[in-house]
Amino acid sequence: MVSCKNCGNVFDEGFVVCPKCGVPYAADAQTAFQQELYVPLQNEGQAKEKAAGKKSSKGKIIAIIAVICAVIIGIVTAIIIVAVSGANSEAREQLSLGDKYMKNEEYDEAIVAFSKAIDIDPNNAEAYTKLADAYLAVGNHDQAVKTLQAGYDRTHSGDIKNRLDELSVKVGLEALIDGAAVKESGACGDGLTYTLYDNGVTVVDGSGSLGDTDYDSVIWRNKNVTEVFMKEGVSSIGRYAFRDCDTITCIHIPRSVANISEWAFNDSDRLTAINVDPDNNYYCSVDGVLYNKDKTVLEAYPCGKWGTYNLPYTVTEVRNWAFAGCMKLRYIGVENGSESFLGNDGVLFTKDGKTLVCYPAARSEHSGEYQVPEDVEIIGAHAFYACDEISSIILPETVREAEYHAFEKLNADQTIVLLGKEYVPYSWNSKWNYKCRAEVKFEESSQQSSTEEPQYNEWEAVY
Repeated sequence: MVSCKNCGNVFDEGFVVCPKCGVPYAADAQTAFQQELYVPLQNEGQAKEKAAGKKSSKGKIIAIIAVICAVIIGIVTAIIIVAVSGANSEAREQLSLGDKYMKNEEYDEAIVAFSKAIDIDPNNAEAYTKLADAYLAVGNHDQAVKTLQAGYDRTHSGDIKNRLDELSVKVGLEALIDGAAVKESGACGDGLTYTLYDNGVTVVDGSGSLGDTDYDSVIWRNKNVTEVFMKEGVSSIGRYAFRDCDTITCIHIPRSVANISEWAFNDSDRLTAINVDPDNNYYCSVDGVLYNKDKTVLEAYPCGKWGTYNLPYTVTEVRNWAFAGCMKLRYIGVENGSESFLGNDGVLFTKDGKTLVCYPAARSEHSGEYQVPEDVEIIGAHAFYACDEISSIILPETVREAEYHAFEKLNADQTIVLLGKEYVPYSWNSKWNYKCRAEVKFEESSQQSSTEEPQYNEWEAVY
């Protein structure tokens, strides 16, 4: 069958002319038509094959490059591993050699061996600590500290940091007592002894605890002690242990201390730092301020520390004696993010504003009358302890409770005014005005409280 090129009629190719239009049929016309259709298709196929060929070649090239890169990376990695392994092996050999020298008390040779280990592998923390031990063995404490500092700067190893902190205290102590004469020594607790040098440095040594004492039995008072170093082995610090020791400036607490009782450091007017070994599992110190290990409890603020203090946002509890006797504290702020406390013009409150926790004793720029905010319901224990800069403290009617020793050590020339009350509420703690000589006035009269306050021995150990 063929198709007429003129009219498109389909007929048997045996006809000479188209039966429909009479146009003569040419066999080569159909062949030409088919060729016209085939050629573009053929060209298209060739184009696709060509393109596919190009893609295939490009993919092969990429694959070859990837293989080459992998091989190169593998070779480089292997070289590095071999080099590091070799360096580690050489460093270990030097460490082993240094250990033998140390055992034979050949310390100079040990220093050389450990130094070579560091040269070979500068990231080997063990090499720094061993080299520091070798320097200590020959009495070169300064170089031991420098070695540990260099090791920490390079490796940031926690073990090196602990050794560095411990050694820094030890070196500092040895430097302080170098050439000093022993002035006094004796027992100072269960299994402990103390040595007081003529420059005021005191060393507490042994294994045991500093027991609780009463106010008059503090052994360090009036001894001109300036700095106290407690050595490893001291397990606890008792109540009143260093209270009212006006010459002490710094106390160093070892990692072995697991318990510190209340009022251990209060009223020591020159104490500016309570330092704790970083490896202690129960306590820590930041800028001389004492906290529990995770900084959720403020244990004690040094009484001689001057100026402004920002309570960390992590703190959820403030010991009621934490600020007692801090006569140089002028302002208390609270870090952003605290869920437990807030600062209001330098005065510390609980987050809800209902408890006044502490009024800084040296808040002298606000001396005169202080109006407690209207929302306050509780005056915390020792809140106004020895705040002699205030002429009068005005308590709003909302205050329903004053805790023990809230106004301790206020003077006779100061006044406490209770608004909306005619007498001291029975809900107030019976010792709210312990050792307080301030005059108590009421809104509608000047009569004193109708409740008879019990008498206390001046130095009775309470709270």
